[in-house]
Amino acid sequence: MTIRTHAPHAAAALMLGALLTATPAHAVTIDVTEDVMTSSFFQGANAVRGYAGDNRPVFRVSTGNPFGTIGAETIYLAFDYDFSSFIGPVSALLTVQSTSGGFGADASADTPFTVSAHGVAANPLTAISDDTNPAGSLSWLHFYNQSILPADAAARRVVTGPGAVTFDVSALVGSWISGGNAVQVIALTGLNDTSGNEFLHGFLNNTEAPGSVFLTVSAVPEPETHAMLLAGLGLLSLARRRQRAAGETR
Repeated sequence: MTIRTHAPHAAAALMLGALLTATPAHAVTIDVTEDVMTSSFFQGANAVRGYAGDNRPVFRVSTGNPFGTIGAETIYLAFDYDFSSFIGPVSALLTVQSTSGGFGADASADTPFTVSAHGVAANPLTAISDDTNPAGSLSWLHFYNQSILPADAAARRVVTGPGAVTFDVSALVGSWISGGNAVQVIALTGLNDTSGNEFLHGFLNNTEAPGSVFLTVSAVPEPETHAMLLAGLGLLSLARRRQRAAGETR
């Protein structure tokens, strides 16, 4: 009589169970707290627009100096969230909704537009001076020129028309978590566009279209966790092959 043991199978199951218990899936969806835009086409003291009551359902992102006007149209997205529950690396995706900007200068399949997501060196909602924030210390143009940080290469997307657009902002959100950058604001710009075209491309204003802008942040397992998980899966596979082989010889 042959006595078979399921010890490898049980050990692998226990290992996987321990891993899943010790490192549960940690993913959150974070809604934008406030989104606004600035533009070289805005005249007078009302330089930051898009707050509730502004009746501005569509924001725009433009090339650097659209149609000879100094300064670009830029969207600022502020997130008020406590990231202290995240330890270590994360995967972070910013989702926005692309739409027509309403001025006939939109991106298309024939005329793609590179839009990039940047960190900022200061909070535009408190730093830029206009009629909604007379205590601000900077003009919108000075902020655009001096306070927008370089975008990570992964945080650039080619826009070809309407629909959901995602930006990989893992490095940017990682800097918020580590404390490398305390300003939880993302700037969407056309600074990295090299098409040579002029764009005034639209994105939905989350204030007018709730749920159109959000972050999805997930914890990334450490390398040793990956190794243990692979080892557990390997043991399970080996145990199952042995079970099949034993069944065939009976």
